[in-house]
Amino acid sequence: MPNSSEVIKAIESKFGDKVQIQQGQLGNAAITVQSGLHRDVLQAMIDVDEKTGVTAITGVDLGANFEVIYHIHTGKGFFAIRALVPRENPKIQTIVDIISGAALHELEVTDLMGIVFEGNPSPAHLLLSENWPMGVYPLRKDVDVSKVKLVPSPVEGVKQPESGELVKFIIGPQHPALLEPEKFDVTVEGEIVTKVEPRLGYVHRGIEKSAESRTYLQDVYLVERVCGICNPCHAYGFVGAVEKILKTDVPPRAKYLRVIALELNRLHSHLLTLGHAGLEIGYETLFQYFWRDREPIMDLIELTSGNRVYGSLITMGGVRRDLKDTDIPKIRTTLIDLRKKVPFYRKVYTDEPSIRARMQDVGTLSRKDAIKLCCVGPVARGSGYDTDIRKDDPSEAYGEIPFKEIVYTEGDTWARMNVRMDEVVESIDIIEYALDHIPKGEIRVPVSRYVPAGEAVCRVEAPRGELFYYVKGNGSPSPERVKIRTPTFANLPSFLQTAIGENIADVPPNFVSLDPCFSCTDR
Repeated sequence: MPNSSEVIKAIESKFGDKVQIQQGQLGNAAITVQSGLHRDVLQAMIDVDEKTGVTAITGVDLGANFEVIYHIHTGKGFFAIRALVPRENPKIQTIVDIISGAALHELEVTDLMGIVFEGNPSPAHLLLSENWPMGVYPLRKDVDVSKVKLVPSPVEGVKQPESGELVKFIIGPQHPALLEPEKFDVTVEGEIVTKVEPRLGYVHRGIEKSAESRTYLQDVYLVERVCGICNPCHAYGFVGAVEKILKTDVPPRAKYLRVIALELNRLHSHLLTLGHAGLEIGYETLFQYFWRDREPIMDLIELTSGNRVYGSLITMGGVRRDLKDTDIPKIRTTLIDLRKKVPFYRKVYTDEPSIRARMQDVGTLSRKDAIKLCCVGPVARGSGYDTDIRKDDPSEAYGEIPFKEIVYTEGDTWARMNVRMDEVVESIDIIEYALDHIPKGEIRVPVSRYVPAGEAVCRVEAPRGELFYYVKGNGSPSPERVKIRTPTFANLPSFLQTAIGENIADVPPNFVSLDPCFSCTDR
């Protein structure tokens, strides 16, 4: 597999002075391109490494112009392609025909920044509501969202397909199977799904915009509120990016404590999803079992952070709370007990006829499509796509801790759930190793309130997959720009594809295998 230096050499060789490469910025390198060259550079990266994909697309308001930053991952590297867009008539060519997983990323930038990606096949609203005024883009610096006046919302019925053999029905935004308000227009022919159209933004809270008017310390608490399930990952994503700008050396003990917090979070999230999957197929007993055994993990989160849900443990410079020696035996006992129960659950997922009937060969996604759609986490690894930020770009103490990267090749709903099942054991192993090898010393170093001008990215393997943060500082106590790309946002295109051609009854198990979180997705 090509490493990052090979990718850089290939671009330098092909484009010469048409690109400017700054190594060590926003990953392995930032590649500033001349107008219209972003597509060619991206294609050149794909030609070198088949695992090239889009992690996120960030729009930045520079005043006179806009900048579009394509955050690109390869198998062994991470890059940024930077392209300027004029403020007047801000348009740039789409990359959807090159990497189909970029579609939703482009629509988000159009909604929030007003940059049009010419050629994107879905130019409709994605996040902003129908009563949001036309021509007002909330992430632009000249927009005061407190003064935005909403317009009357158009009243439209459900537009049925022209063919009488096709029927469209709506899942959401209020629906018993969706705990959060999101909407999917599903077109079926008989009982076979032919099209799925997403509509996001029902719980969009403008957190990226809000972060610009708060201090960095306040923003740590703010980004935790993106998600009640994986809030430590959001705290680390933001803090990790800020620490790179500050060039902060976090104490070794704090790194291990962060890993313990992140893996406890993975345990409770995976147990939640494995149980919820049972509920979606009518197997409520399995749901009750998993949620019963999730409770002791929630107790450990409270023991180690002081709070059951929002731990607020991770902060700039380290962690807020140390691990007591008397707490370690309690953690070990709980993990030993959970490890003993995993074989039973694995046997259920392996041998139970109802689970096999509802999950096997449902929502099948090939490895090739997983790469093309830029999938992350268990969704990608369930399709044989070996991507895990803890292995590919290890941070904190992950580079010192041995663990297996769980990969299944079947690509169906059953495989995605079994990835999570096996990762429960790996998380237990990681935490136990961290407890055995945690160093002594400080848990936090002081950092400045004023973050210097600069920008950085941070990638963390959240339970659902890669969570991405981009932070830009301007020397003040508040960030200039914060960009968040959540795992569910990255994985939604896979569901939109795999649902097509399958029975409508298979939508719930297929959808839950993404472990969707729309609080995260909308932000």
